[in-house]
Amino acid sequence: MGLFDRAKNAFGGGTDDWAAQAKAAQELAGQHLRDAGYTDGSAVTMANAGQVSGQMQADHDVLNAYGQELNRIIAIGATGSSVVTDLVDTGDRTAGNPWYELEVQVTLPGAEPYTVRKREMVPAQFLANYAVGTTHEVKVDPADPKSIALTS
Repeated sequence: MGLFDRAKNAFGGGTDDWAAQAKAAQELAGQHLRDAGYTDGSAVTMANAGQVSGQMQADHDVLNAYGQELNRIIAIGATGSSVVTDLVDTGDRTAGNPWYELEVQVTLPGAEPYTVRKREMVPAQFLANYAVGTTHEVKVDPADPKSIALTS
């Protein structure tokens, strides 16, 4: 067996496997679209492509604005500490990721602690990091102490 035969086999075999690989890739893409809430698991077609791409663009815009706001607060914010005191699933999803309403007790150096309610996107694999009682470093917008970004 030559070098190219071994490479071909390492990457899924010969041309007989291409159709199976393409089908598996299409099924995986459909699963991701369903998990993100864009389809019911059925294929994207010409009939629903506009709706699917419109929702994807809307989610992109939400995620972009959310990230820009967090980055803005992190760049200008005063550093403090926080404790999560409540966590409630809002039922909202963006690109398949859940939004939570967090209640956070914020403490800045030399100031009394205060409470902030914050809407935060928390992917399922990170939910335990935001359990009630967890502590986080926080950045606080100097112009609006209720605008915070959890940084740890």
